[in-house]
Amino acid sequence: MSKSSNAYGSGIMAKTGKAFADEYFAEENQTVHESHEVVLVLKKSDEMNSVVEEILLGDRKADNPTLVVEDRAGYWWLKATGKIEVDCTEVSELLGKNFSVYDFLVDVSSTIGRAYTLGETFTITSELMGLDVKLKDLEKA
Repeated sequence: MSKSSNAYGSGIMAKTGKAFADEYFAEENQTVHESHEVVLVLKKSDEMNSVVEEILLGDRKADNPTLVVEDRAGYWWLKATGKIEVDCTEVSELLGKNFSVYDFLVDVSSTIGRAYTLGETFTITSELMGLDVKLKDLEKA
């Protein structure tokens, strides 16, 4: 049987009894670290290739200078500080066809952060919605 660093029986999971408890309950493992980084993973498709290359790395790059995009075979891996936002109205104009936020969500594979849609805009943010900032959709009601 092969072992890898991602295997279930590696790291802390390889420990049992007191050794496991000592590491699991160690002071450094009981602290929650604050992060403002968000991650968005998109399946590759003609539409998502255009969104990433033309909008996020093109027209909107100045809006989010911390954005890092990595080509990971069948996926686009995007990481930024604060938030990543995609306006599907702008995507529709770019593609020359109707492209709703629901069409966009089909290609969202994974996220780290707080993801929400408002109108035709998809946002993933590190903000605590309702605590750090007012909820935008409630402001309109």
